[in-house]
Amino acid sequence: GYTGRKRGEIVRTRTTVLQAHSYQWLGTFGNRGNGEYRKELCRAVDAIQSYLHAHHLEDPCALLRLDGLYGTGAVLADLLGLPFVMRCKVYGLLDLPVVQTRLHLPADQQFTLPESPLVRTLYDCPDVPVGEDGQHYRLVVATHPKGPKKQKIGVERDGVIYELFLTKLPQEAFTASDVVAVYLH
Repeated sequence: GYTGRKRGEIVRTRTTVLQAHSYQWLGTFGNRGNGEYRKELCRAVDAIQSYLHAHHLEDPCALLRLDGLYGTGAVLADLLGLPFVMRCKVYGLLDLPVVQTRLHLPADQQFTLPESPLVRTLYDCPDVPVGEDGQHYRLVVATHPKGPKKQKIGVERDGVIYELFLTKLPQEAFTASDVVAVYLH
């Protein structure tokens, strides 16, 4: 949680909605402690849809980027079909047979940021069941060797760090590298 500044250091959650290319704030929603992140997300989606309708844009014109708090299958129904990219924290998906099969095949791409020496190897899994209702989404698995420091993000298995990115973006339009780039930038 965010502890605020100096006096009254209380932990709270905060959901913010920012239009990336114009840096225009569409909303910010917060609560005490762990908050009610699902309600905050629903309010954020309402703000996004109101913006789209006010500017006569269709829902596919938006692309939501969701961080770790929302990285479970539970929130996917709250997105109301809007396109999204999120970091997934349900590492049990790595154990699914469809994902294990894909990880034993050659990688799709490698990805690196100009400001980082880290090279991620990407595996694209286009049809993975996620969440309570088993809806199928696209999962991009990024791997890299474990470094000397403990990793804050991802899960380590046998000396390899696995990061998961979940999306509904089509493979025909967005490569695995595009999905990771959209999330990280």
